[in-house]
Amino acid sequence: MISIKGFAPIGGVADAVLATPDVIEPILDQLAIDGLVSTVAGAHKLTDAGAARTADLLAAERDAWGLDQAGAALELFVPLDHRMKDTVTAWQLTDPVAQVLNDHTDADYDRHVLDRLVQLHNDAVAWLTPLEHGLARLSDYRARLDRALDQAQTGDHRFVASPQVDSYHSIWFELHEDLIQLAGRTREDEVAAGRA
Repeated sequence: MISIKGFAPIGGVADAVLATPDVIEPILDQLAIDGLVSTVAGAHKLTDAGAARTADLLAAERDAWGLDQAGAALELFVPLDHRMKDTVTAWQLTDPVAQVLNDHTDADYDRHVLDRLVQLHNDAVAWLTPLEHGLARLSDYRARLDRALDQAQTGDHRFVASPQVDSYHSIWFELHEDLIQLAGRTREDEVAAGRA
């Protein structure tokens, strides 16, 4: 997961693997001893050896799951991703054309956007669940998205799009990045093709 995040504090790594920091800390310590991660300013990142090991693991997953299946999953994800971008934009701006920030004082407006997020979530789960049979670790994304949506619906609106927590938007971005890598593509290629 550090390869997707790039640079993550222990809490961020723990959130990403559905664990607690006290469970993750000894694992990260061992990875550091093995020379696979380094710690800078309290956050972990892959070393060159860690990046190489991650590339090998990703290639093995890609081979086992199938490049065609990974590519097809990514293609089906793209329309969902466009809806996600629209939803997050609506959460952040009440008028995207005039760039009017959402100050979150209009509870009805926010509820409408959260309802859109729930609809998107249901469609995303329907898309994601069958993929978990081919690559079981994708179920962690579903569990994390469920958790973030639950938090947002119970009033902690940071869990919609804040980078300070394991928000729906942050998890979604990581899922997208993971799919891009599994399909053997790059984000730059996806952006150039209008898919990201």
